[in-house]
Amino acid sequence: MSALVAFDAAARLGNFSRAAEELKTSQPAVSRQIAELEALLSTKLFERSRAGSILTDAGERFWTGVVLGLDTIHATVDEALQTKDEQVVIACSAETSQFFLLPRFAALQEALGESVRVRILTWTPHFDIAELSFRPGPDLILSWEDRTEDCVPVFEEMVRPVCSPGYAAAHAETLKGRVSGWHDLSFLDLTAPNRGWATWEDWFRALGHPSPAPRFTGFDSYLYILEAAADGRGIALGWKYFVDKYLKAGRLVELGDAYVSFDRRCHARLTERGRYRPLARKCLSFLDRCA
Repeated sequence: MSALVAFDAAARLGNFSRAAEELKTSQPAVSRQIAELEALLSTKLFERSRAGSILTDAGERFWTGVVLGLDTIHATVDEALQTKDEQVVIACSAETSQFFLLPRFAALQEALGESVRVRILTWTPHFDIAELSFRPGPDLILSWEDRTEDCVPVFEEMVRPVCSPGYAAAHAETLKGRVSGWHDLSFLDLTAPNRGWATWEDWFRALGHPSPAPRFTGFDSYLYILEAAADGRGIALGWKYFVDKYLKAGRLVELGDAYVSFDRRCHARLTERGRYRPLARKCLSFLDRCA
């Protein structure tokens, strides 16, 4: 959403700097959002020059759809804001939403009350949390960022390799040995921009590096990594609390002796808006008990 808003502003104003002024952000942030959008769409949206930025033919067609979409979203948001129902808005990564919040959603709803609407806003690793531009803004944010005020740790970062039962059986002898001998295995890696979570390199430093270097297959989404691992395509780095569903279903099995812990935690923190809302503090208390 933030990239689409930046694109719309740049298209209307014909200038990235003026778009940044309107959005109260920096010109490099607008340029980065549009560059990432162009990469995702695999097409050029602007012709850039010293005089400004002009939409390409593809950019013109895309802008028509974006304008219609944003107008529709704004209209429905305004309609929703006029309702009398109370709601609490939580922002987090798509993976945290799917693998951590969703299994606890019923308990959270019960804690807040059935009349309270719980709205989850998610972002992908391609976009920074600071660039969220939703209305209404979030009351709480779940991220690896630690703050001293109105912030509680939700879960500790603990990782362990996982793979499908079939892959584990096919490579049983190798997996029984030291990690240094795992070089013939296929490792599934997250290629999206890192926002502070553990990587294979972190795990190797704790357990040892395969030698020679193993093969890595990259994915933009952690969900894709887990699905690829469940399909027997290699080994994934499994986060405790994120792989529970796959383990219980028998689609993945744990490798190694134990989880490796790092001095990092996912935190829930109240936003400026959330600090003044009792519902948001009630939600924060619930997440604090999940720790």
